[in-house]
Amino acid sequence: MSARSRPTALLEAVLTRTGLDVDVARAGAELEGLVAGPWAAYEADPDGRRFALTESGAPFELSVKVAADGEMSIRYVVDVADHTRDLAGNAARYLQAAESATGLSEEVVGALMTRYLHDAPPGSLANVMVGVGWAAGNRRRSTIYLPAGWLDAGSLDRRLPEPTGLDQPAQVVGYDVEDAGLSSWKTYHWFAVDPTAPPPGRDLLPELALRVYDQFAARVVPAARERAAFRQRRLVAGAAQDRLFLFTRLWQLTDGPELLSLLTLLARVGLDLGVLRAVAAMAREHGMGMHLGMVAVGGHGIPSATFYFWPRGPGVSLKWAQ
Repeated sequence: MSARSRPTALLEAVLTRTGLDVDVARAGAELEGLVAGPWAAYEADPDGRRFALTESGAPFELSVKVAADGEMSIRYVVDVADHTRDLAGNAARYLQAAESATGLSEEVVGALMTRYLHDAPPGSLANVMVGVGWAAGNRRRSTIYLPAGWLDAGSLDRRLPEPTGLDQPAQVVGYDVEDAGLSSWKTYHWFAVDPTAPPPGRDLLPELALRVYDQFAARVVPAARERAAFRQRRLVAGAAQDRLFLFTRLWQLTDGPELLSLLTLLARVGLDLGVLRAVAAMAREHGMGMHLGMVAVGGHGIPSATFYFWPRGPGVSLKWAQ
């Protein structure tokens, strides 16, 4: 058997180092099946084969979610596309990857993709992603991420299980899958930043998201304020649960005192950030050159944050987590 790709070796090392009670061998084998080809293409031509998932163009993202109740999960997302082809040219590849990651049948996955992608404009970028998350107790959740940026708010709502209530287009729709099948869905919307005014839909944002916004919004690069953040919306029993996703470079939270201020705020609400040191140590050991690309904050009743690490490219190295 050939050597594992560096993303797979990193995932296995992080799962082992953090001591999560999960099937590390299975997790590694599943990731390798998804990422080996795209990662080899990226390493062979890192400047030419730019994948849509990360700012650096790498086809792999590793994330860590921590919550104030001690819950933690390790997740990854893979861009499996052949980026010499458009969205339509990747249809078979996407079906295979989504079936592999989710365990859903070809019929179910095909129907889901057709619902959102059947009228995508010709030549649309190949931006379907798949991901898997692992938590203690060998709990596993997979996700299919579908692009939706060409849909207006009405067309989007007609394709979703129920309307978002935002009257706003979404860039991405995600469907989560657990052992029993499709379990939940979520949408990702651009979230305009204006430090001089209350954030839109303030009453639906969790307290932690509001605290982070109020403290750091003024740092967002003015020219990027329309697209410096995502609002993720998940409807649970008809109730909206929102999270705020920050692109660290645009919020100028890539290093130094401001990033430390953010981490301090998160620690003060009860989040154990020690796992970040484990990620930093494993990334150095496996030569991944990771940086922090995004931070998502929220949690309804229980504060939580997710840290998204991207290979290579501009941004903060993990020296701050040492």
